[in-house]
Amino acid sequence: MILFRDQCYLPATCDVAESEPIQSEGVLGVDLGVVNLAVDSDGTMYSGKPINNVRFRHRRLRAKLQKKASRSAKRLLKKLSGKEARFAKNVNHTISKQVITLRVAQGTRRAIALENLSGIRQRVTVRRDQRAGLHTRSGSFFQLRAFLQYKAQLAGVTVIPIDPRNTSRTCPQCGCVDKRNRPSQSQFSCVPCGYSGFADHIAARNIASRAAVNPPNVAHAEAKAVAVFVAPTELRSSAVTSHPLQAGV
Repeated sequence: MILFRDQCYLPATCDVAESEPIQSEGVLGVDLGVVNLAVDSDGTMYSGKPINNVRFRHRRLRAKLQKKASRSAKRLLKKLSGKEARFAKNVNHTISKQVITLRVAQGTRRAIALENLSGIRQRVTVRRDQRAGLHTRSGSFFQLRAFLQYKAQLAGVTVIPIDPRNTSRTCPQCGCVDKRNRPSQSQFSCVPCGYSGFADHIAARNIASRAAVNPPNVAHAEAKAVAVFVAPTELRSSAVTSHPLQAGV
């Protein structure tokens, strides 16, 4: 029995059988980001605007309530606690379900290649006004990646981790790696050959090509116990992105 926020939760486990491994006939690369949560090598984009808007609104509201510090303000702060995280979790669930069940497992029978973002908090430096969002955003990367991995495992899809270095600076046409190839966040323009396009899409293509060159020898494990919590039903917030997302885990 677990007591959390004056509510009792009963931990329960169940055995979930994995699907038979799908024979991969290609690789779908997925680039994770902040402006766009995910962009795949087919060009499908999942915008991060809804989550970023909610984070900005909640951050501004928390600062206002904390400054006021009245009893009613503290009650509202307690009520808002966790709402932002639940919204982001719902969006990550719908994106991962869209990618795995519709675009990979049931569609093109491809493996999925993801960037290995371990240590991103130590490697990435940001401006002072962006420091507050660094940990929540990098945490969102790991959550989306984790959802993609476990949904892929249940569907029998192979997940290939890829070194993220220079994926957004490498030209898929001539292979040139140059910092100047990325003049802005959204634009890619190769300096030597002039090849240009949407930066996140090109990064996803580079991720897919790296996985296709060095496919891993992955052995699927036996069915594992997945922990679930029997708890009161929560209201799920819907997200509107540049790509239509179907609600549901």
